[in-house]
Amino acid sequence: MTRTLPVIARLSALRLSWMVAACLVLAGCAAFGRGRDDADVHRDDGMPSLETLAGDWYVAARVPWFGERGRVATRITFDVDGDSRIDIRRSWREGFAEPLESDTTTARRAGQGTRVWKVRAWRVLPTRLRVLEAAVDGSWMLLDADERDHAWILTRAQVVGDEAYLELERRIRGHGVNTDRLRRVPQVPEQEGRLGFEPAAAPTPGR
Repeated sequence: MTRTLPVIARLSALRLSWMVAACLVLAGCAAFGRGRDDADVHRDDGMPSLETLAGDWYVAARVPWFGERGRVATRITFDVDGDSRIDIRRSWREGFAEPLESDTTTARRAGQGTRVWKVRAWRVLPTRLRVLEAAVDGSWMLLDADERDHAWILTRAQVVGDEAYLELERRIRGHGVNTDRLRRVPQVPEQEGRLGFEPAAAPTPGR
């Protein structure tokens, strides 16, 4: 009897371990299934189509390149040219009282799908833009660049409410972007000087 009890105890412990492991596997499978069933966003296994990327986007927030700092009313237009090239036009103001400026560049597909695009910033500096996540309905898109040093939240709507913005900030943080460096971009004069918004390079007099 004294020899049998330890054996039974070991068997019970082993059975319990298998049950715990099985529960963890089932829980993991359930969580994985929920992620794949999420119809609200495009993830790594379902990148947006070129048609979804095309058109006008407003920069709701960014971890900017040095040349982007202080720009307001920033908008990006993607024009699809064939199946592996996108012409990019950026427009902005240094302040709401300043003239509209713009530049253009070209992005080329890097590999398969629409996830990664090779770009030359200012037609000189090579980098890669990566689509982190995008809404199926094309209402928003999250981008980053080399090693996540720079990132952008793009929206179709010119003005994004605080609650909607916080959700997009949460999503881009989930992709490893340092949101402590993320700044909202004023798109209309009423946003200038508000908490969390990047100051304009040329502030509007009186604000």
